[in-house]
Amino acid sequence: MNHETGDRSIKEDEDSLFRHLIPDTPEVKKIRSLQGREYEYAELIGIVEYSIARHFYEVDRKIKDRDAVSALKNIKRNCNKNVSYFKQDFEKEIVKDLIELLEEKQVTHHELKLAIDYVLEVIDNRSWMEDEQAYIKWVAYIMDLFTEEENEEYEESIKKLASKLGLSGKHADLMLMKGDEEDYFEFIEEYGDVEEYGEENEGDEGKERDKRGELTEEGLTEEKLIAELESKFLLMEDNEKFDFLLENGPEFYELAGLYISELAEKGEFDRIQELYSKLTEKYDDFLYLYVFMGATYLEIDPALAKSYFKLALKALDKLNDLSDSTKERLRDSFLSLIEKID
Repeated sequence: MNHETGDRSIKEDEDSLFRHLIPDTPEVKKIRSLQGREYEYAELIGIVEYSIARHFYEVDRKIKDRDAVSALKNIKRNCNKNVSYFKQDFEKEIVKDLIELLEEKQVTHHELKLAIDYVLEVIDNRSWMEDEQAYIKWVAYIMDLFTEEENEEYEESIKKLASKLGLSGKHADLMLMKGDEEDYFEFIEEYGDVEEYGEENEGDEGKERDKRGELTEEGLTEEKLIAELESKFLLMEDNEKFDFLLENGPEFYELAGLYISELAEKGEFDRIQELYSKLTEKYDDFLYLYVFMGATYLEIDPALAKSYFKLALKALDKLNDLSDSTKERLRDSFLSLIEKID
């Protein structure tokens, strides 16, 4: 492909980002971060992420998050260099894709650097996960590059990680953070449970299974009872949900996680902190509250998330109603997670 600049044709490898960037303005220079401006800069951020995802999916399945970080930092430092300057195909592809966008869209030097910094931060915010390709796989997933089978495999891996950390399926979905294309930067709206309860066998009608799959004589499965309670909870007004959790939070911790996820989806973090403050006044050993809080802030404030997981670790030592094996498993998971969050 040849790119046009003025009246002369420029060969692809002789072109550069610099030729297509417009000068910064005082207003643009005031922007410090694209956090909160995702929709405004979705096209610019999206082309960087799509280029990374496509290279991983179509060219090199072995590249890691650190390779993406290295490529983006090199491009940021050398945006005035010709395409031929970049030695890695990975870097060249990102630069060429950006040039193609810049031919149609006016972007300043500062805005380009902010977009690259934004993607670098997204990569860093997934560095706590137990995978050197945590971001690479996630971005390929949200860009819908995976096959249906690969999607299922990836989703299962995230649910297993969430379960290992004691998180609910709602938080697993927040970690996946996949929506329709127009909702790219929004949390998904529907949630599913990680825990699976036993299916009813033939001849077991009129009985109920508890959370371990045992049958009782009440006529409804535990799964149905929980689903019914959850449905009623979802129909409550916000204040009703809030008050219900203040009285019953530890007993119905799944609903606490659901409510916190709802608030996070709407960006109501002040409300989350209000609930957290009042619950911790009443229950200083509410283990899953700390876990939910940590999971909620993992993507937006890793340092704060880390502090909540440390509190979860302390609360774990106070609990006597968990088996030693469960406590050990959770302790190992929390310690591993805390070490991975920088």
